[in-house]
Amino acid sequence: MARTRRAGAALPYGALDRDHLVKHLLELARRVGVENVTMRALATEAGTSASSVYYHVKDKAALLDLLAESVIESIEVPTEGDWEQRTRALYTNAWKVMIAIPGIAAMLQQRPLTGAADAVDRTVKAIMAESGWTADEVAAAHVVLYIHLLGSVQLEHHLRHSGIEIKSDDGAESVFQHGLRVILAGLRSCHTETSTPTT
Repeated sequence: MARTRRAGAALPYGALDRDHLVKHLLELARRVGVENVTMRALATEAGTSASSVYYHVKDKAALLDLLAESVIESIEVPTEGDWEQRTRALYTNAWKVMIAIPGIAAMLQQRPLTGAADAVDRTVKAIMAESGWTADEVAAAHVVLYIHLLGSVQLEHHLRHSGIEIKSDDGAESVFQHGLRVILAGLRSCHTETSTPTT
């Protein structure tokens, strides 16, 4: 059974603001996994009453939407380097955020894009557009990279749950980075082939 933190003195009703709620929500999700995030568990985590949580989120669906939004918002968007370096850094940052929260990849696949996810989606495409690729090529490349990101996170969570550890120098991140390099190299190669005029 997932463990939640024992709360100290309970906060009075209305004392929990949204920023602190999000902070406790992320801490809870990292420790117990998405499937064990509930209104009651969050109230215990935050040291408050369930009614205080309901003041900010109306139900479990809204709670999961808030979790998805908060996870996406915590992904750092790189500002230095060329388009490929920033693309690699952004997906690496996303992987590091998501790998710490069991079940997050499956949840993101099941829920529609949140405002934050849509903003990051546009940011990634804007970065990749600097490659000179067409909008269709950028969109297709983004889909492939996003599938690799969520698939890698979900696989690692499954292996951890099953007690299996990937054997490599740096573990799961090394495997993810290798896949990222292969995908980017393949995308570059495909673009070069399609953009080279035939004689």
